[in-house]
Amino acid sequence: MSHHNEHEMSGQNNNVLVGIIILLLVIIAVLAFFVGRNMGNPWTSNTPTQEVAALDITIIDDARCTTCQTDTIVDQLKLVPALAGATFTEKQFTDDGVSEMLKDEGITTLPAAIFSRNGITGLDAYLNQLPSGNYSLALGSTFDPFAKRSERGFLVMEKAILDTIKSGAYVKGNTAAPITWLEYSDLECPYCARLHNSGTPKEIMEKYGESINMIFQHFPLDFHANAKPGAEVLECLAAQKWGDAFYSLIELSFSEENSKRSFLVDEAVKLWANKESLESCLAASTYEDKIDMQQKIGADTFGITGTPGNVLINNETGEYEVLSGAYPTASFEDVIDRLLAK
Repeated sequence: MSHHNEHEMSGQNNNVLVGIIILLLVIIAVLAFFVGRNMGNPWTSNTPTQEVAALDITIIDDARCTTCQTDTIVDQLKLVPALAGATFTEKQFTDDGVSEMLKDEGITTLPAAIFSRNGITGLDAYLNQLPSGNYSLALGSTFDPFAKRSERGFLVMEKAILDTIKSGAYVKGNTAAPITWLEYSDLECPYCARLHNSGTPKEIMEKYGESINMIFQHFPLDFHANAKPGAEVLECLAAQKWGDAFYSLIELSFSEENSKRSFLVDEAVKLWANKESLESCLAASTYEDKIDMQQKIGADTFGITGTPGNVLINNETGEYEVLSGAYPTASFEDVIDRLLAK
């Protein structure tokens, strides 16, 4: 997904649900095509059919990916009428020659579906030609099999990067907690508001207590006019009143679904910020560099491209997993439980 997309379900981020949705839409479109052709054209049965080359489809998965849903993708593909008779071959990233083949084809995320040819009704627009002459099906995959991972399959980050992220950040909860939840977000993001208004952050903080803390990280999308000014209000407020007011204003903005600068300034004053100092801080763009740096680290380190981008980190081991989107509480619990497991 591009920087101009907000992830409602997992993509910049392990979001193959997008691929599944695409496949479902393709199935519907293809069924409509065949039914419409057969019902609307009485001569169809007498029309000579052109012989088409056999179609081979290779599915590549990685057993370390706990959210790839590859079996579901294969099942959906087999329902597409245009793929009837296709030969499916399933391979793992660890199989001989697979990683080298992926590098040669320029495929960097899994699961992958590689087609031996194109010209397939309903799928043409979703097939991209590869250097070998084969075609890859766009699935919205985000699992990077080449990235450094722990024995448990988690991505691993350097402690120095984590220290940089935490420097100057406002931590909600136990600062010595074993798990940190980084939320890359902006106040104008409707999916971020959905995440917060669903109660998921509150439920997670209550369930795990001293075992988790949260850190809001700025990721102002460039097509959200209120995002950057909103981030600056948050920082200027926190400079006066620290983290409690910072998070209070975040929750208020999302609950009201109002990210306008004037609203945020008024509410900051109600949280006992000095308005004159606040306006002076905003006029000087005091925290612009800090906001830009948080966004850059989110993009460069975790591959965040949209909001909300959630990163769950084991502070001791450096293991982490990204959930790109407004996932339900259970999805966060699953990752946190696995990160905490000994």
